[in-house]
Formats: sequence, C-alpha cells, structure tokens
Amino acid sequence: MSPRHRCSRPCRVLSLLLAAVAVPVGGLPTALAGSTTSGNHAFEYRYFAERVDLQVDGSMVAAFIDPSKPGPVAAIFQAHGVAPADQAPSTVPGWTYLVVPEGATSSALLASLERDRAVDFVSPVFVGTGGLPVVVTGDALIGFLPGVPSDAARALLEAHGAGVVLDPDFAGMDGVYRLRTPHRTARAVLDLVNGLVDADPRVVFAQSDMIYWAERFVHIPNDPQFASQWALNQANDHDLDGPEAWKLTMGDPSVVVVVLDSGIDQSHNDISQIPGFNFTNNTVGGGPGGSCDNHGTAVAGCVAATIDNGLGITGIAPGCRVRSGKIFNELSLFGFCLPFLESQDSWTANGINWTATTGARVTNSSWGGGTESAAITTAFNTTRAQGVLHFAASGNGGNGSISYPASIASINAVGAINSSGARASFSQYGPGLFIMAPGEQVLTTDRMGSAGYEGGNYTTIDGTSFASPYAAGVAALVISADPALTPAGVESIMASTAKDRGAAGYDTVFGWGLASAGAAVAAAMPADPPCPGDIDGDGEVGFNDLLALLSAWGPCPGCPEDLDGSGEVGFDDLLALLSAWGGCP
Repeated sequence: MSPRHRCSRPCRVLSLLLAAVAVPVGGLPTALAGSTTSGNHAFEYRYFAERVDLQVDGSMVAAFIDPSKPGPVAAIFQAHGVAPADQAPSTVPGWTYLVVPEGATSSALLASLERDRAVDFVSPVFVGTGGLPVVVTGDALIGFLPGVPSDAARALLEAHGAGVVLDPDFAGMDGVYRLRTPHRTARAVLDLVNGLVDADPRVVFAQSDMIYWAERFVHIPNDPQFASQWALNQANDHDLDGPEAWKLTMGDPSVVVVVLDSGIDQSHNDISQIPGFNFTNNTVGGGPGGSCDNHGTAVAGCVAATIDNGLGITGIAPGCRVRSGKIFNELSLFGFCLPFLESQDSWTANGINWTATTGARVTNSSWGGGTESAAITTAFNTTRAQGVLHFAASGNGGNGSISYPASIASINAVGAINSSGARASFSQYGPGLFIMAPGEQVLTTDRMGSAGYEGGNYTTIDGTSFASPYAAGVAALVISADPALTPAGVESIMASTAKDRGAAGYDTVFGWGLASAGAAVAAAMPADPPCPGDIDGDGEVGFNDLLALLSAWGPCPGCPEDLDGSGEVGFDDLLALLSAWGGCP
C-alpha cells in the first residue's frame, strides 16, 4: 500500500478540519457538522448558566488511555477497527484521535470503545461554538460563589458523586475546584457538570476540563520578506510612532509582557526575555516543544525584539521583556503541521493566573475562535481585577464580531491595519473592539536556524496575531513611563492618543483608532517638577524673577513669589530664589 493511499482517509479528515479556518466565528463548517444527538437528547454544556449545544463531528472520536499503563495503545484501538495509520496522538498526554473506519459510524465506534475496560475514557470530537474541535475529558472544573465554605462545597460535590478533588482553589482562584470524576464517557461527565449548575445557585460554573483547539490568528504570505519594519515607522504615518516613543523611553526591563502562546524560542539572540513556564508539561522555560510550535516566537518579537544590538529587528517595546507562558501545543496530525493550537482549559486558566503571581503587568493572547470556557473567562476577569492588563487578537475571519477570548470585557480586543492605514481584510471588527495596530506584512522574529516558518531567524507574516502584541507593547511603554498607572489608566491614555481612523471618535471598525506609542508615552510621562524661583516660567531663574519677587515684598498669601508658602514674601524666599539661580533642571 503506497503512502499516498495510506493517508487518504486521514487526509480527508484533515481537509475537513482545515475548512474550519475560513469559517467566521460563530459559524459552523457543514463538513464537520454531524449528528447533534446521541441517545435520547442532544449534547450540551454550560458557559456559566448559559446552555450551549455541542455538535458532533462524525469523522473522528477521541480516547484516553492512562499513559502510565504499560504497552502500546495502537493494538488496543486496532482491535476496534481503527488502523494504526488512522490513529493520531493528541498533544495532551494519553489522548488519541481516531478516524472512524469506512462504513462505520462515530456512535458505533464510541460504543465499542466504551465496552473495552482497557480504554479509560472516550468522547466524541465535538464542534464547539467557534467551529473548532472540542473534546470532553474525565476531569472537571467547578467554581462556587465567593464565601461558600470549603466543607459546604465538598459536601455538595460528594452528594452529586462528582469524584475526587485534585486541586482546591485551582490556579489561585478562590472557590474553584479541579476534580477527577468517576466516569468514562463524555455523556456522563456532561450530565454531571450540567446537573451541578442547574441544581444549586451556589455553583457559578461547572464544566469538563475540555481539550480545545484554537486558531493561531496568522497568515503566512508568499511575498518576499520586507527589508524594513513599516509597522514601527513609515512616511505615511500609518504606523506605531516607535522612534517618537523611544525618545522618551525604550521601556523598563521590570515591565514584563507574558505571551500566552505555544512557547518562545529561549535561545533567540534578538529577543529580550526572561525564562517562562510550560503549562502543558509543568516545566520551567516555556520554549517550543514540538516542530510545529512556531507561533509564540513570532508574537514575542513584535513586543521585545532587542534594539541597537546590530542584529535583525526591534520590537515596539525593546527595553521591556517578554516571558513565555506556554499554554498551547501547535497541532501535528498524520505528519502535518495544522494552523491550530491545542490546549486544555486547566492549562490555559493556570497560565493566565500565573501571570499575576509573577508580577507581570501585561499579557498577550494571539489566539481564539474556539469554544467559550467559564474557567478561562474567570481567570481573565480575576487577574484583571489584580491589575494585569490583557490584550487579545480580534480574529482573522474578516467578519463583524470579535472572537473569544478577545470578546471578554476584561480583555482589550485588537484589530489589524495594513500599511495603507486600512483595516486588513482578514481582521475581525465589531462592538467591543478596542484599538488597531499593524498586522499585515509584519517583519518579526522566527525560531532560530532551520526551525520556524522560513528556516531563518526572521519571518514576514500577517494576522491579528501580530497586531495584538504590538498594542500590548505600547501598553508596556506607557507603564514604563508611569508605573503607577492602573490598567484602566493605561487604556484611557491609549484610547485618547490613538490616531483616529474611520468615523470620527470611537467606531466598531477601528475602535479608538491606530495605537500611537509616541503620543501615548508622551501623555503618560510625569510632568516636569516645578522649578523653585522661576516665577515667569521661562525655564530659568534670573533678573526678571528677582524683580518680580522684590516688587511683591511683604504680605502676599498664595502669590507665586511666596516660595516658602508662609503667606508673605521675605528673606527666606529671596534666599531660595538665589540658590536656584540659573537654568532649571
């Protein structure tokens, strides 16, 4: 059997999955939309209290076998009619995607796997609200109202047979429990968590710790690489005004932007970074894990590629630093790097909450389009309340709705413009859009050497994935200028100093306009301290100031000549003026 023939079935499945990229957020690729029911009722889950239907993708199922068990798993699945060539490991340990055999149905394969005690958990591959695959797992995330005592929460979980608590106050979120349910099927887990939400108002959310796919909001153009970075400075001024900002500050190294993505090349010689953390396998560093993990490095260069080091390019905030929060693995199925990211809700929520514990001021999320998660939304909301400023890509569907998670109120949604100042055709827009930044033909960092998109250290690339970190970098410069600013204060400065585009003022196509690092930093810089004795305000203390003081000699409460605030102009004021004689600092 030829390799081409062996790949025919998986490749057909992959072609269906790739079709999801072009589907607007909220849309559903008909090729992926299979049966919506199993048993007597449809599959659904709860996004907080909202009921959300789950469509079933009839071409694949997912199965979990504890990786600590000895022996290969391929033979187990082959006994159910799935050839080894039609088995693809997930990046989540223990999970495998199985292509439904020709002539069979996903429900029949699921039923067969459920009967096999060698298989620990089985789930349909669902199509979530963003049109991308979702897999239910046997673990669950349960969030209670603030103030619910731990013993009361545990009693409720026990009464519902919810399983074993693995982590109380998971990822630092008070009243959130991660637990292992006793169930082996998606249906049973969904019934459990949905029942918890419906049964008790003290439960804010209950969900499976789902495996989900998200889009990298990126296009890789075929055009030759640009020789310069128009995004930072160009003659027509449809840029971020980088040089104008750098006259005032290049950024403070204590201001850290966490890139929540697929990892940053830790050895890159042109990125200013500190070691991060890999939440997909709980290791320090946060570098790419597989050959497909390229996206995070390109995102990081937009923020903090190093300036004035004789190498390559610069980021918009070159004096600040980035830190990798690796919450995704980029998908490789049947030997193909797919334009999707794979994560679990627990990985993502853990990474988001970690940012607050590290002292990071800003995060960037250049991904989305998947299914909404109450745990992830809660993590973003919680860390925003703790002072972390979040930015996320609006999406690459080109339509008038903002992708999740950029649509969350605690996140600033960023759209992309091109070098002519127009909205990039792929950039999503709509209510809730915060601001725009360059996102088309962006020159940025690539993984070093032969790895990465182009096999060099740099790449030219498109997408709201790169507009978002540019905006996050502007925020980092603003914080560098005034570290006392709150997230709301940074947002206010960025909005008021943006270059207006489209309709006057705020509009849903451009938000507040094109971010301007130069104007934003200038607005954030503290005012020069007053110069004692410079009564006429000309920038120096001289004879005109002396004459003004002498003419006001005597009682003069509140007058500018009363330098010591005593209510009268006298010898102490004269001495203060003479000691400040000359140019003001």
